[in-house]
Amino acid sequence: MHPFDTIVVAVDFSDTSAETIAAALTIARDQHPRIHLLHVVTDVFRTYGTVEAPGVDWAGVQREVIEQARNELIGLAAACKLDPLYVTVAVEAGDTTSEILRYAEAQGARLLILGSHGHGIIRRFMLGSVAERVLRLAKCPVLLVPHRLLRLTSFEVKAASGVEA
Repeated sequence: MHPFDTIVVAVDFSDTSAETIAAALTIARDQHPRIHLLHVVTDVFRTYGTVEAPGVDWAGVQREVIEQARNELIGLAAACKLDPLYVTVAVEAGDTTSEILRYAEAQGARLLILGSHGHGIIRRFMLGSVAERVLRLAKCPVLLVPHRLLRLTSFEVKAASGVEA
C-alpha cells in the first residue's frame, strides 16, 4: 500500500494549480493512490450583501458557481492527464481553510497538497493566509507548492522586472 493512499489536492485555479497537481502525480508515481481535487467556492449565503438583493435566486447562484467550478476541475484533471479511475473532483462552499481541513479529514487524507501564492518580493518569505492556516491546523502532512515567483533567484526577479542586473 502506498504511504499516501489518499491525497487531497486543494486548487484555486491560479497558475500554481497545475504545478500542485504535478506534485501529487510525482508522489503518487505508479502506486495509484486516490487523488481528490478540491476547490472551495464562496458560500453566497454568508457573503455580505446577499440579503440586500431581493428577488435574486441565491440558491441558483450557488448551484451555478459550484457547477462552473466542478467543470473547471474536470478540465484541469484532464489537462494534467489524471486517471479518472483514481480521481475524485469535489467543490465545497464556505470558508476556504475550514472547508479544506474538513474535506481532508472526512476523506481520511494521508497527505494534503496546496499551492502558496507569490505576492511580490516583500512577501517572498511569507505564506498566504490560507496556506499558513492549513499548515498549522491540518491533521495530516501538508505539502506546499510555492508559486513560481517564490522560486526565482534575485537575478531572475531583476530580469523579470526589467531591472538591469
